[in-house]
Amino acid sequence: MTPQLRILIGAALLLGTAAVVDAHHSFSPVYDASRTVTVAGTVTAFRLINPHAQMVLDVTDEAGKVVAWNVEFPGRLHLTNGAWTDDSIKVGEHVSVTGNPTHTGSARMFFVQLQHADGSLLEPPAVARGKTLDEERRQRIEQREQPAADGR
Repeated sequence: MTPQLRILIGAALLLGTAAVVDAHHSFSPVYDASRTVTVAGTVTAFRLINPHAQMVLDVTDEAGKVVAWNVEFPGRLHLTNGAWTDDSIKVGEHVSVTGNPTHTGSARMFFVQLQHADGSLLEPPAVARGKTLDEERRQRIEQREQPAADGR
């Protein structure tokens, strides 16, 4: 086998592997990022795992039927880097969850935000960190715009 043929085969294998990885992590084939839905119910399972954390929420629909909603989250590493723990969501608690629904309308969504019964919000780490950075910037601007104590 010539060195050029080996390089060509290696490149083809690498590109094929990249396509499989990209397809696994692709959002759009499953979830509709242009829409959000909100459901409220009781948490029956929460698993802070890789590749994606998972929650099951029992939601009572308009007809009185209990529907198990599956909520998918980013993975454990991403969430724990944002200070999430196994106790961030507790089995048995009543929560309201907003997320991107599936294109098919199944009882499944990708997590956007969760509101605990006490009103506290749980957001993806990147969103929470962005809000913290925005608040820090706002405070620095306010400090710069305040007149100096010595009148200068």
